[in-house]
Amino acid sequence: MTNLQLHERLKFDTSQGQVLDANRRYLLMRADVLMGMFASMTPQAREQALEALTHSVFTHASDSVRAYADPADPASLGLFEAVALGAASLGWGVWQFDLGEGSCRLTVRNSPFATAFRTVQAPACAPIVGMVQAVCTHVWKQDCVAMEVECSACTSGEHAPHEGLCRFEAFVR
Repeated sequence: MTNLQLHERLKFDTSQGQVLDANRRYLLMRADVLMGMFASMTPQAREQALEALTHSVFTHASDSVRAYADPADPASLGLFEAVALGAASLGWGVWQFDLGEGSCRLTVRNSPFATAFRTVQAPACAPIVGMVQAVCTHVWKQDCVAMEVECSACTSGEHAPHEGLCRFEAFVR
């Protein structure tokens, strides 16, 4: 793996209408456009769609996780940093991991999903949940569960305790 950050590796191939990191194709889309789709759904349909998005990110992010992993780092501690830097490169907010024995906590500042979903006042960061699950499953080599425990889309006002922060947890199943 190169030392370049993800945004430095992205190739904007306008002749083919694609954005690539090696053979992984990325899509640039406004967060409000994506999250607006969920906002227009009934609460039950929205919950199902967000669960499907979590599963899709978990499934397909595994390729990115393998690409970021450094075989010379058997504990995979560098992978968490690489994923955090990649998230920032893609506009997914600023990620800070806190690792424990078979557990992981993630704090995300400025999640684009939560920011675009504030009018709904419901948890919004399904893509981040899927990515955290993919990273932890890869590192721990066991099935894990990831969940959003606090979403800034659900907090508003000048006195909200953690406005702008979303919190996630993952642990071995």
